[in-house]
Amino acid sequence: MNDPGFPGPDSLCEDCGYALKGLKPDGGCPECGHPIAESSPALRTGPSWQDRMTASALFQVVADLTLRPKRFFRTLRVDGTNARARMFLVLVAGLIGLGWSAMGQALYPGGIASRLISGALVALSVILLSYIEALGVTFFSRRRDWRVPLKLAERLVCYASIGWLPAAAAMALASWPLKDGTLERWMLGVLGIWGPWQTIALLMLVGSVAMMWFEVLVWTGVRQTKHANWRTY
Repeated sequence: MNDPGFPGPDSLCEDCGYALKGLKPDGGCPECGHPIAESSPALRTGPSWQDRMTASALFQVVADLTLRPKRFFRTLRVDGTNARARMFLVLVAGLIGLGWSAMGQALYPGGIASRLISGALVALSVILLSYIEALGVTFFSRRRDWRVPLKLAERLVCYASIGWLPAAAAMALASWPLKDGTLERWMLGVLGIWGPWQTIALLMLVGSVAMMWFEVLVWTGVRQTKHANWRTY
């Protein structure tokens, strides 16, 4: 795809960040040799989800983030609104919250109301932690002079939020042995001491390890957009 305005005065090589002002689009980057044309914002067509919120577009986003995350973020549009990215985050957080409500009886005994409340709190936690990550990405991007303002950082973490699913599943599965006391009895036999705080610490450890997919997706997104060229923000 051709962009008549590229390279523009603010265009950068998306591989190394070299300023492309005044260069021909059919040449190579003087710094790294990467084809200049491959840094054109016209190539950032984005997933179809950025244009229309349909079931097929949603499944395509999930498939791309799972199987081709580098390509997904390399072609992600960095202009326009974040509305659909936010909706993706809400859907992921809602799915995690519903799953926790269904499987969290081991940790939150009680009626359906208490389980729904616990699920809602988990969903809100996913959203809150994602936005904390966006603030962190923005902070480090400013220190490294990367082109990742808060708006783009928000977009990246919203799509990377699918990486929370393994963490949620791992914590939910880890909670099952608590239902009949299996974990407590086993830990008491091994360590001689075990209580509620140790259980919470173990679950947090399991979740921290499992959330690495989220962190990997965020880092992949930052690497593929840190010198991204855009039309408008």
